[in-house]
Amino acid sequence: MAEHTLAELISDELPPGIAALSPEHQAELAQAIEDAGWRQIGELREAASGMLDVLPRLLRGPVKKAAGL
Repeated sequence: MAEHTLAELISDELPPGIAALSPEHQAELAQAIEDAGWRQIGELREAASGMLDVLPRLLRGPVKKAAGL
């Protein structure tokens, strides 16, 4: 189950077509949005870690620690 409602995830007023969805469908949509956000965070972390490969080995540890990776 989604931690937040669809209305909480969308900063603006829900479009009429989405507002007309049943509460169950809105909950499914909210869960899909949250899942996509978590996938995006994971992919961004992976991309940031991959960027460390271009740094000299000596700098990777300190940069990784400073970036919180």
